[in-house]
Amino acid sequence: MARQAQMLAVLSTLQRGMLVGRSSADTFSAMLDQLVALTGSEYGFIGEVLHDEAGESFLRMHGLSDISWSPESRTLFEGMRSGGFEFHNLDTLFGSVVRTATPVICNAPKDDPRGGGVPPGHPELRAFLGLPLFHGGQLIGMVGLANAAQGYDEALIVELEPMLVTCASMIIALRTEQDRKLARRALEESERHFRELANSKSALIWTSDAEGGCNYFNDTWLQFTGRTLAQSQGSGWVADVHPDDADGCLGTWQQAFARREPFRMEYRLRHADGGYRWISDEGNPRRDADDAFVGYIGYCYDITERKRGDLALDALAARYARLSGEAFHEAVCRHIVEALDVDIVFVGQLCADGAHIEVRAGWGDGGSMRPFRYALAESPCDGTIGRGACIYPRGVHERFPRDRELVRMGIEAYAGMPLFDREGDVLGLIVALRRRPFDDDAAVRTLLEIFDDRVAAELVRERAERVLTGRIAFERLVGRISSELILAAPAELDGHLDQALGELGRFAEADRAYVFQVSEDGCQLDNTHEWCAEGIEPQIDKLQGLPFDDSLLFLRTIKQLGIVDYPSVAALPAEAEADRVLLEAQSIQSVLGVPMVVDGQVRGIIGLDAVCRERTWTDEDKTLMTLVGNAFSGVIERKRAHGGLKASEARYRSVVESVREVIFQLDGEGRWTFLNKAWADITGYPLEESRGRHVLAHVHADDREQHGEMVEQVLAGELESCTHAARYRCAGGGFRWLEMSARRAFDAQGAPAGLSGTLTDITRQKEHESRLEYIAHYDALTGLPNRVLLSDRMQRGMAQARRRGQQLALAYIDLDGFKAINDTLGHQAGDQLLAVVAARMKAALREGDSISRLGGDEFVALLLDLPDVEACELLVRRLLGAVSQAVALAGQEVKVSASVGLTLYPQAEEVDADQLLRQADLAMYQAKLAGKNRYHLFDTAHDRSQRGRHQTLAAIRGALRAGEFQLLYQPKVNMRSGAVVGAEALIRWRHPRQGELEPAAFLPVVADHPLAVEVGDWVIEQALAQVVAWQREGLFLPVSVNVGARHLQAADFMPRLQAALARHPELGPGALELEVLETSALESIAQVTRIVEACADIGVSFALDDFGTGYSSLAYLKRLPAARLKIDQLFVRGMVDDAEDLAILEAIMGLAHAFKREVIAEGVEEVEHGSLLLELGCEVAQGYGIARPMPAEEIPSWAASWRPPVAWLRAQG
Repeated sequence: MARQAQMLAVLSTLQRGMLVGRSSADTFSAMLDQLVALTGSEYGFIGEVLHDEAGESFLRMHGLSDISWSPESRTLFEGMRSGGFEFHNLDTLFGSVVRTATPVICNAPKDDPRGGGVPPGHPELRAFLGLPLFHGGQLIGMVGLANAAQGYDEALIVELEPMLVTCASMIIALRTEQDRKLARRALEESERHFRELANSKSALIWTSDAEGGCNYFNDTWLQFTGRTLAQSQGSGWVADVHPDDADGCLGTWQQAFARREPFRMEYRLRHADGGYRWISDEGNPRRDADDAFVGYIGYCYDITERKRGDLALDALAARYARLSGEAFHEAVCRHIVEALDVDIVFVGQLCADGAHIEVRAGWGDGGSMRPFRYALAESPCDGTIGRGACIYPRGVHERFPRDRELVRMGIEAYAGMPLFDREGDVLGLIVALRRRPFDDDAAVRTLLEIFDDRVAAELVRERAERVLTGRIAFERLVGRISSELILAAPAELDGHLDQALGELGRFAEADRAYVFQVSEDGCQLDNTHEWCAEGIEPQIDKLQGLPFDDSLLFLRTIKQLGIVDYPSVAALPAEAEADRVLLEAQSIQSVLGVPMVVDGQVRGIIGLDAVCRERTWTDEDKTLMTLVGNAFSGVIERKRAHGGLKASEARYRSVVESVREVIFQLDGEGRWTFLNKAWADITGYPLEESRGRHVLAHVHADDREQHGEMVEQVLAGELESCTHAARYRCAGGGFRWLEMSARRAFDAQGAPAGLSGTLTDITRQKEHESRLEYIAHYDALTGLPNRVLLSDRMQRGMAQARRRGQQLALAYIDLDGFKAINDTLGHQAGDQLLAVVAARMKAALREGDSISRLGGDEFVALLLDLPDVEACELLVRRLLGAVSQAVALAGQEVKVSASVGLTLYPQAEEVDADQLLRQADLAMYQAKLAGKNRYHLFDTAHDRSQRGRHQTLAAIRGALRAGEFQLLYQPKVNMRSGAVVGAEALIRWRHPRQGELEPAAFLPVVADHPLAVEVGDWVIEQALAQVVAWQREGLFLPVSVNVGARHLQAADFMPRLQAALARHPELGPGALELEVLETSALESIAQVTRIVEACADIGVSFALDDFGTGYSSLAYLKRLPAARLKIDQLFVRGMVDDAEDLAILEAIMGLAHAFKREVIAEGVEEVEHGSLLLELGCEVAQGYGIARPMPAEEIPSWAASWRPPVAWLRAQG
C-alpha cells in the first residue's frame, strides 16, 4: 500500500510538470528516476519502439540512467537527450520484449540464452525486468530496469501498471507534438514554395533541396524537354544538357551551391523535338521561415535566337574571314546546319543556261557534300530563283512530287535564299533542307539573311578571279603552243602537235581534240592527230579517207571558211540529218570545228567534241581554236613543203606577232636575240633597241636578283625550265608585271644555245591580287587594319621591342553606348559613327603607332617604343578624349565613351600575341566593371599567381591518379597506463622530382578547391583499409584523420563517409575518428554540429584539432558535441618556460572537465612535457617525444615494444 501511495504521488507530480510545459527529456528522466527508486533498481531506461525503412524494429531512448563508463559511452548518453541514441541490436533481453511484446523477468542474466552480454566496461547486469508499453493494442515502447537487490517478480509488474500506462501516454504525447511541428513546417514551406512559383509566369522553373538535388520542375520545363518529373529530378536534368556545356554548367552550379550565392549561366538544353535550345538560367538561394537554407529556385528563358545571330556574326567576323572559295562555302553551310538543326545546307550557282544549278559546296548528314548539278524545273529552287526567298516549313516533297531527290531523301521542310550581284542579277542560292518540319520559320530566314550577302560577295569574287585567270591562261597557252611550234625541228612537229592538242583539249574541257588534213588533191580528209580525255574511245582509226565534199552541212560550212558550232547534235535541223547520224555514231553530243586556212585554201580542220554531255561553245573557245588553227596550219605547211621554208616562217612569225604574249629567245649570256612585236606593245621599247641588251637591264631593282638567279639556273642546266614573275620597266615610265616561262634552247647540233620562252603580262592579275590582299587585311567600313593585319603587326612590334629594349602597349578599346545609338538611329548612322571615331583615334596616335578594328565596336591600338608606363597612359588618355568628342548624326549630336584595357610587353614571362590580346581584353572588361570611360592596366603578377595555382592543382590531381601520396601514422598513447590508444594518419607526397613533401607544401593550395574532397576521401579510404589490415594481424588501433573545412562542408559528405565505411564491414564503432580544426568548425557551427551528431550515430567520433588557437566561446563549445579536445602543440612546447602557455593549458583542462570532454595533447617532445601534462590531468598525448610518424607496417612492432618513461609511471596516483 505504501508503494502504491508513493506511485500516486509521483504520477500527480509528473502530470503537473507536463501541464506547465516541462520538456519531454526532463519528464522522461523524472519518470525513470521514480521507477528506479520504486523498484530498488540501480539503473534503467524508457524507450520508444520504431521501425526502419526495411520494417525492422529498433529502440530510441527517451529516458536513460547515466551509467557511462568511458568517453564513448558518455557521448552516447549525451546523444540521448537529443533523441539520437538508438538500439538496433535486438538479440538481447530487452530485444525479447520488443519481439514478443510480453514482459521479460530475468534474475540470472549470465545463464539466460536470450542475453546478448554487455559491452566492455559496462556495469555488471545481475537482474533484468523488461515491461512492454501499449497504446490501442499496439506496442509503442518499453521500460527496462536492472539490478534490483531482491530481483523481480510477477507481482511487481501488476503494481507498476499505472506507471506503465503513464509512460505510454508520454510517448503518444511526444509523437503528437513531433507530428504537429512537422506539419506546421511543411505547411509554411509549401506556402512559401508555391508563392514563389506563382510569380514565375511563363519561365522554365526548377527548385532544389538543401543537398543539391533538384526536386521540382514546372510544367513549362517538362513540356520544353519532353521528359517526366521523375526523369528530371535529382541530377536527371543533366542528361538534357548539351555534352559540350555539361562540365561548365555543373561547375557553375556546384560553385554557387557551395557558397549559397546566386548564379546565372547560359547553356544548351535538349528540346522535346530532339534539338537543342540556348537557355539563360538564373538561380537564387531559398530560405524557410526560420531563414534556414532549403535549396535553390531557378528561372530559365529561351535565348536561342539571340545566340544564333551572335554566333553567325562572330563566325563571319573571325573564323571565316580567312577562308575563300569552296572552303568558305562549306564552313558557312556547316554553321547553318548546326545552328538551325537542319539536315542539309548547300550553296548553288546558277548555270549559264539559266535552267540548272551547279552546287559549289555544302554540308549534310555529318559530312561535306560533293559538287553536283541539278535542273531547276519542278523543284522549289525554281521559285526561289524566280520570286525571291522561299520557305516551305513542312510538306515540301508533297508540293513538288516530281523532284525525285526531295522525295527520295524524305525532305519535309525547305528554305531557299537567292543570291544577287551588285547589279541585281541572280548568282545562285543558299538552300536549307530538313527531314522534319521547321520549328521556327523566322529563325531560318534570319540566319540565311545574315549570310546571303557575304556568300554572294564570295561568288562574285570567284567569278572575277575565274575570268581573269582564264584570260591569262588562254593567252599563255596560245603563246606557248605558238612558240614551241615555231622553234620545233621538222622531225618533232608531229609530237608537238599531239602535245598541243592535249593542252588545247584540257584547257577547253573537251572530251576529244583532233586535226583533219585535206589531201593534196583536195578530195579527201584524214584524221591525222587526236587527243582523248580519260575514258573516251579514240576515233582516229575509223576516220581515214573521208570524202571532202558537200554531203555534210559540217563540210559545206568549213569550205566556206566558216566555223562549225553544234551545241546540240540531237537538235540539228533537217538539212543536217546526215551530220547527226554520223556524229551520233561516234557518241558526239556537241562539236566545234574551225578551218585551217593557208593562202585562202582550206588545208585542214581543227575540232573539239563533247561526248559526256552537251555544252555551249563560248566566243573564247572559238578564238582559241582560230589562233591555234592558224599555228597548226603553218606546221602542216612546213611538213608539206620544206622548200617553202621562208613562207612558212613568215606565217609562223605572223602568228607569233599576232599573239599578245611576248615570245623571246636569249643567248647563253642572257641577252635578247629574238623578241616579237608584243614586247614593243607592252613595254614601249623598240625591238631594235632591245635586242642585244641583257634581260635584267629591264627588270625592277627589287626583283633583279631573284629573277636573274632563275635565268642563270636554267642557262646552267640546273633547272629544266622556270616560271617566275618580275616587274619590267616601260619606256614611258612605270613597270608592268611580266611572268617568264622559259626552257633551254638547243641549236641544230643539240648544243645549248640559250633560252626560249614567253613573257605574259599579268599586271591586271597582280592588281587584282593586291585588291584581294587589301580586302583580306583592312576593314571595309573604317579603312583600318583588321584582325589579320593586326596579328602581323603585333608579331613585328614585339620582335622590335625585344631588340630595342623598349616597351610596347596593346590597348583593347570597346565603345560604351554604341549599341543604344545603333538601335535608335539605325545601322547606317552606327556605321557613320564608327568611321568618324576610327578616324579620330587614328589621328590621335603617333607616327608608327597603329589602330585596328576587330569587328563591331571593338578596336585595338598598338603603341610602340614607349619609354615608360606614363607615356603609354598619356596616349590612352588622348584616345579616350578623341572618342568622347561629339559626332553629328541624323541631325543631332551624339556622344560615346570608351573602356580601354591595357597590357605591356615585354613581361616577366614570355607571352605570344594571342595571350597579349587576351590580357588586354580582360583588362578592358575590368575597365567596364569599374564604370566605363576609363582604362585599366592588366595585372601580370596576379595572372602568374593564378596560373601557378592551376599548375599545382593539376600536379596534385595527377599525383592522386599516379599513386604518389602515402599515409604515415603517429601513435597516440595513454602516458599514465602506457597503452597505445590510437594513431593519427598524416599524408605525405612522394614527389618524383622534389622528394617527400609535407602537407604544408601542397594542402593549402586545395583548401578551397573541389580537389580537397578527392584528397580527403582518399585519406579516409586508405586509413580504413589500414585499420582492417591491423585487425587481421591482431591489433585493434583506431585511426584519426584530419578533415578540411571544404571536405567537411561538402553537401554529400555523410553519404560518401557512409559508403566508405560500408566498403569495410569488418570495422565496428570507434574505429575512425575525424579531426577538424577549431577554426574550421566555427565557420559553420550549425552544419558541423549536424555532421558530428550524424557521425556519432554510425560510430565515428570527432576531435577539435589545434584547440585554443581559435576564438570559440563557451556557447560554441557547448553546441559542438565533439568527444575530444586536441591541445595545440604551441602551448604544449611552451608550457615549461612560459607561464601564459601553462595558464592556457590549465584553462583548457578546466573547460574540458566542465563540459566532460576528453583531452589529448600534441607536440610532446620532452619527458618533462608529459610529466607536467599528467599533473594537469591530461593522460593521452602524441609527439616526437613518443614516436615520429612512421609507415603503417612499422606500427605493430612499435606498439608491442613501447614503454612509457619512468617519470611518467611515477606520476600515477
